Amino acid sequence: MKPQSDHPPTFNTLGNYKWPSVPADESLKKFSWKIWRRYRRQRQDPFISDESLRSANRRKLDSIAVPPLCGTILEEMQATFADWIADPAPARWLHLVVLPPCEPNDLVRTWARQHGHRILEPPSRDVLTDPRAELTYHCDSDDAVLVVPRLERWFLRHYDGLHHVRNFLSKAAEAERHCVIGCNSWAWAFLNKAIGAGGLLPAGLTFAAFDADRLRVWFEQLATHADYKDRTFRFSTSGNEVFPSDLASKETGEFFQKLAATSLGIPWIAWHLWRRRLRFGPDDEQQNAPSEKFPDETTIWVAALEEMKLPSCDVDASLLTLHTLLIHDGLTASELDVATPSVDASNVLPSLMAAGFVRREGDQYFCAAAAYPAIRDALQDSGFPLDQL
Repeated sequence: MKPQSDHPPTFNTLGNYKWPSVPADESLKKFSWKIWRRYRRQRQDPFISDESLRSANRRKLDSIAVPPLCGTILEEMQATFADWIADPAPARWLHLVVLPPCEPNDLVRTWARQHGHRILEPPSRDVLTDPRAELTYHCDSDDAVLVVPRLERWFLRHYDGLHHVRNFLSKAAEAERHCVIGCNSWAWAFLNKAIGAGGLLPAGLTFAAFDADRLRVWFEQLATHADYKDRTFRFSTSGNEVFPSDLASKETGEFFQKLAATSLGIPWIAWHLWRRRLRFGPDDEQQNAPSEKFPDETTIWVAALEEMKLPSCDVDASLLTLHTLLIHDGLTASELDVATPSVDASNVLPSLMAAGFVRREGDQYFCAAAAYPAIRDALQDSGFPLDQL
């Protein structure tokens, strides 16, 4: 493993994100599934079959895999902006932070609250399609740092839905006050194309991808702070520990290399993929239960990750819906109808939710974090414009 620095790194400009590489065996798997499947059949039986393991409910999962705060990214964000904020007359008054989608903790808002900065809330989406609505943007000179946590909440993909975000960005670009604007990567790609937002704002900044080493350190910290920290995580395929004292474990190294590549180096995506793999052992009365082999511990099993497949019906409508949800970071069904008038959301959303691609909170629909890698692959294969990190 790489030595960890005492000083958090700073963000990089967009275009410098180093996507974690896919291990050679996973590349082979994607290149020829039949060859891979034949190879897997020739391998020895797993230590315990995934079919015999029990899934955990959400409460147990939260105690085993604590919902991530991504504290390292907050530290990196502060390291990036600390000197700039302290400068009363910086060369650049405005900075843009671009983060991947499905981010659960509103990191830019969390950072702003931690350091006492002023937060500018988005207007109600009810007024976003009304160009006549008068909004106050609070871009006048002020000593307080102004933070816009989610620019994706400032527009709606509609003929009349870009007026206010265009006005806001124009005023923010001219203001002489410290201002940090956060935006998800898909929304930023859309705004660049739709209104030329890249000509108004400086180059966006984002964190460095979480490679295998960063993920392993972070996951060990999460496991240590969980209520179930006395439990042992083991691979269902081999029975070996996921976090052995031997830091040179080849199996663990390959596991986190694959997780880094599959999650695209995005920590919250990796965490959701990790949660999907956690299982409890079979019932005690089942014969040959692995607890007999580990009588002095409570084991949590890490199973193989199941491949997610897009519903086969209405594929074009499903992809357009997922693309729209990524851009807006969640919409109600009625807002989705406005943003995608050619799609009947009432037909598409239920199938996407059943397949695990979309989740619902109240009346809002979001792309599911664990499905994001599969969603991105499907959009790329179908020729949709992608985000940039």
